[in-house]
Amino acid sequence: MIVMHKTVTAYLSKGGRGSRLENRGPTEFLYGIAELNQSGHGIRLIDEAELGLDKLPRRNLWALANVVGYRLCGIPVWMLVQLLRRSNRHALSQFQTILVTTNSFGICLGLLNRLGLIRAHIVFIAMGLVEQTTSHRITIIYRSLLKHITVCALSRPEASLLARVLRKEVSFVPFGVDTEFWQPQVGKSGDYVFSIGNDRHRDYATLVAAWKSSYPKLIIVTKLNVPAHGVNVEVIKGDWHLQIIDDADVRSLMQLARFVILPIKNTIQPSGQSACLQAMACGKAVLLTDFAGLWNNELLISEQTCLVGGKPGSVAGMQTAIEQLLANQDLVDRIGGNARDMVVKNLNSWEMSTALARLLSRCNINLSRDYVQDEF
Repeated sequence: MIVMHKTVTAYLSKGGRGSRLENRGPTEFLYGIAELNQSGHGIRLIDEAELGLDKLPRRNLWALANVVGYRLCGIPVWMLVQLLRRSNRHALSQFQTILVTTNSFGICLGLLNRLGLIRAHIVFIAMGLVEQTTSHRITIIYRSLLKHITVCALSRPEASLLARVLRKEVSFVPFGVDTEFWQPQVGKSGDYVFSIGNDRHRDYATLVAAWKSSYPKLIIVTKLNVPAHGVNVEVIKGDWHLQIIDDADVRSLMQLARFVILPIKNTIQPSGQSACLQAMACGKAVLLTDFAGLWNNELLISEQTCLVGGKPGSVAGMQTAIEQLLANQDLVDRIGGNARDMVVKNLNSWEMSTALARLLSRCNINLSRDYVQDEF
């Protein structure tokens, strides 16, 4: 009989998440795991580079296979092949539970779990996995691959959509931000409005079309292409993963802005969620377009904790909402103060860790630092 010691839980993450904590960056992109470990739990952070998953193929047959695999069946073929390597399967088999928050990881580990090649309990926090327009073929594949793993989402609309598509229970774990990092800066202000974000649902075309020359300066931080715009619009190239502009710089831009605006296309996904809550934690009023994926309707209340204005793609609706904030500083200040209070109370990273712990407990997952014995 061979007795092997297994650590209990691991979190397989995209590159750079753990290292940012060394520079006292915000904790929210560890999705409550940093706070769980601070509370005495023992979740091991595994960077994708440890498994050789950090360098995707660029111009070879693997790159073509990846594209074809995604289009035909929604599976990242290259990553699946990497995870099928014996050394990687052995490394992941040391854990009873593996947490993932990246769709490609969740899909691949779901397949390996379905094939019996990884015996760990997989907990998948899905973000943008499917849309209402996702093909029936891919939804059937995902339904099969994710049948025996725990799936949760960071917004109620997305959790409901996934439950319908996957035909299984999908829990809602509210996302929260690090309110010790994202804080107001009292006594200073700038004469500009701020926008930020790189996901495909950002609608900068509508935003710059709505931005009149009489408005204050608009600063946009994004790696996306922004259409031609007026002289009072400044675009700063920014990328979270590459740290072209760091968290402290983003915080400063938020703190000094008159307010923050997040133009979102019509999607069920919680687009803009992290930027919105970060700005709220900085005491800023946030203007959001009225899209289907607003993640927490009982807390995101227009003219109280935010301003929801203008349908996606509506230039006139966007202008009306912008001008409402530009004309009423008392409203801006009141929304910003309420937003900070709401995030501190309800949508902070400690609340997220508590919700995640409850989910894992319902799944009978042990978060102890101790080791367990596995007998063969």
